[in-house]
Amino acid sequence: MTMHELPLRDVTVHDDNCVRRVPIFAGLTPAQQDLVATMARPRMLADGELVHGVGEQTGLMFVVHSGAVKVSRLLPSGRTQLLRVVSPGETLGEYAFLTGSAPLEEAQAIDDARLCVFVHDDLTSLIQHYPDIAQRMLRTLGERLAQTEHQLTLNSQSVEVRIADYLLQQPLLRGPEQTGMRVRLPLNKKDIASLLGTTPESLSRALGRLRTKGAIDIADEVVTIVDPEALESLVSGDD
Repeated sequence: MTMHELPLRDVTVHDDNCVRRVPIFAGLTPAQQDLVATMARPRMLADGELVHGVGEQTGLMFVVHSGAVKVSRLLPSGRTQLLRVVSPGETLGEYAFLTGSAPLEEAQAIDDARLCVFVHDDLTSLIQHYPDIAQRMLRTLGERLAQTEHQLTLNSQSVEVRIADYLLQQPLLRGPEQTGMRVRLPLNKKDIASLLGTTPESLSRALGRLRTKGAIDIADEVVTIVDPEALESLVSGDD
């Protein structure tokens, strides 16, 4: 059966199906996206459950439909470094698909996560029909590499600079009752510290210093950016 002959399943033909959220499938028409969605195999993961371990050849690419997945690497020191958090509409496993290599990282669900899973053989068939998908995969990996290089550059800066950059990258909270520039921390402080290459204690102290300076205010997991120019100056090195 060719891809165009695949039967549509009601569970995947929906404006909210995972394929319509994914940049690598953005070049397809809605009808083609629905056809691709029939190739997705749903997987539900509980908080802390592994998507894959280090060196595990899964033969799969994963799309996060809801929830999130954290990707971590074990350092020679024995400490675990959080590399990135995969949010809804984002993918993991493209590098293994394109190179045939096993992942060097561990991927683990945050809270309850719903994934759409694609078998590598199905992806190969898709790319034969739509070469644009491979180009978009490479673009996604390039953007991820640029973000990694940016983070490596920041790691030579103070914890305050790293926090300022992190806060400025978070989406602002919207709604009729929202005033000012507020962001919700998407992770607990332990994971944010790991992502920024520091310790939870250093993170808390740096947040406290930014608060004392009047740059931010904190209420539980919500941070109010009181002085965005001060954060921008920190990141740009003008402060």
